[in-house]
Amino acid sequence: MKKLGYIFGKLFLDKKREFTVKGKKVLINDCQKIGNYLFKTPLIKGLSLNGYEVSILGSVVTKELAEANPYIKEVIIDNSYRKKSFDIFRNIKTGLKYRNKFDYYIELVGSIYLREIVLMNLLRAKKIIGIERKHGKFFNLIDKITKRQNHMRENGIEVLKAFGIKDPGGTYDIFLDNHTKYSKLVKRKPLILYNGVASVSSRSISLDDEKKILKNLSKITWAEVKKIEREDSLLDLCSLIKKADLVVSVDTGIVHIASAFNIPIIVHKCSENVFPKSNVSIETSLFDNKLHKMAEDILEYVYTISA
Repeated sequence: MKKLGYIFGKLFLDKKREFTVKGKKVLINDCQKIGNYLFKTPLIKGLSLNGYEVSILGSVVTKELAEANPYIKEVIIDNSYRKKSFDIFRNIKTGLKYRNKFDYYIELVGSIYLREIVLMNLLRAKKIIGIERKHGKFFNLIDKITKRQNHMRENGIEVLKAFGIKDPGGTYDIFLDNHTKYSKLVKRKPLILYNGVASVSSRSISLDDEKKILKNLSKITWAEVKKIEREDSLLDLCSLIKKADLVVSVDTGIVHIASAFNIPIIVHKCSENVFPKSNVSIETSLFDNKLHKMAEDILEYVYTISA
């Protein structure tokens, strides 16, 4: 089905365009997941600081984070979180609603799916900027194609270069106020946060295995080990992570939130192109019997350099 959709799109929709750009309104796609949104915050910041009015395509998952970001003009909720084939209907609705509204459309998905071609056509932005596609494919309707980088954050920086804008620096942006649940949390011991739940079951850890991991970490008697539970507010979760001294997690949005605050991380089976950017990051199996020793070494190192 995917191949047929791509062929159909190439034959009937993927035509070279002739448009000029004079405006400053930008729409950025693929901000529906926490990690994907955070990876683009340097791009968002760079554009906003240089006079561009930035909107994003987000979801109910990233809405709270994005609406707290002062560099974003509008968060358009299309809820295409899972990127399934039926999302094409959401893409059609969004494309028609915002047709001719934007001067630039930045498309960093990198896939070759029909829904991406449909959305780009329906939006009818004056200029489309995208990255090199998977498997060496390309779309004619993309006016400027940037080179794919090793990390998704740097894909956004390449787009900034196309605008003649420098990297604004920093890792990712998360904006908190003093009213979050954990803003006044006082720690009596170093805090280790553990998370074994990812957005897909294949990257999650079973409850039985979690008990073994938490038992291993509990050997560090001079630190508090807390399992991350579901919070009513994503910003509350962010405020808790900001208080941590170490985050031990599977590869999911939580490690990217920790990266935004430069919290040390031990991450399980992390994908290279989304590897966290905290200064202290270790990729290892959380089933390692010496996990508590690695965690202890990190805490001792962090407290030594901060003393």
